[in-house]
Amino acid sequence: MDVQISKVLLCYPRGSSRYLAGVDGFLEFAYKDKTEDTTILCPCEECVHTSVLSKDEFCDHLIYNGILQSYDKWVFHGESSDEHNNDQQPQPHNEEMLADMHGLINDAFRNMYDDVPMSESPDPPNQHGPNLEAEEFYKLINDSKKPLWPGSGLSQLSLLVILFNTKSMNKWSDKSFGDLLDTLRMAIPDGNELPQNFYEAKKIVSKFGLDYKKIHACPNNCQLFWKDKENDDFCSICKASRWKDKEPETKLTKKERKKATPSKVLRYFPIKDRLKRLFMCKETAPLLRWHHEERIKDGALRHPADSPAWKVLDERYSKIASDCRNIRFGLGTDGFNPYGMLSS
Repeated sequence: MDVQISKVLLCYPRGSSRYLAGVDGFLEFAYKDKTEDTTILCPCEECVHTSVLSKDEFCDHLIYNGILQSYDKWVFHGESSDEHNNDQQPQPHNEEMLADMHGLINDAFRNMYDDVPMSESPDPPNQHGPNLEAEEFYKLINDSKKPLWPGSGLSQLSLLVILFNTKSMNKWSDKSFGDLLDTLRMAIPDGNELPQNFYEAKKIVSKFGLDYKKIHACPNNCQLFWKDKENDDFCSICKASRWKDKEPETKLTKKERKKATPSKVLRYFPIKDRLKRLFMCKETAPLLRWHHEERIKDGALRHPADSPAWKVLDERYSKIASDCRNIRFGLGTDGFNPYGMLSS
């Protein structure tokens, strides 16, 4: 079976006939120059190239755990770099990527957090100059241009962007990320300027509005433990404990609560800061008005703004429609997998 066809088939849900055909294609490719009793690295979601398995074990892992979706270049199983480059579009070199921090930050953090557009030379948002929050943001952008050491092509921010992206793609633990930072602090000039661990690095990222809030949830999805229920220990509806390995309606002391593990956690990405970043960046601010100022309005259905639903919303909420900078949110849940309980 052709390698590219196998890769496409492995993108289908686990257990489907197409996915199983992709597994067969992977095995055929991986063992084309090997004997049946050869052990090879396992690229499943659990092993991540850390386990050496027999052919049967390898097959079972791919079927039950699924293949690592970021493993699109089978270099550990016989695919050469030349084969991959002939089939794929040319990818930019690191030097070109680092030259455009705007694009790099968007690309690097898309899987882990959210898109935060930034401009290297931002325009003040109004004639009186930027407010305090905007000034702080612009200061962070300017600080991000400082090289790690004189003559270095990397800034501290660009290094963290690359490390966070690598962490995400290869499923590093927080500890392994911190251990790498310790090594880099010893290996590079002025290494003491780097954050000491993953949590300090994450604080730097959070200054750009990339942070999120953790809100505990009922294990049966009845309610969130926030606002007036923030300090409750069990669900007010089903009485299930908020904490793992606790009986229903169990109340904990403050000391016990500090050590307890929540049964379910919702991660909330505040939208307000992200919208501010969109309007603060000169490249993205015009795009927020494109549907009103640049869109072709000839009756053809090319954009959500051409749809009847958009027009009904404008008629119903004329105040919102009067300013093209007002944002309309659309919620889609098709394929949404909030707790990782479904197959990929």
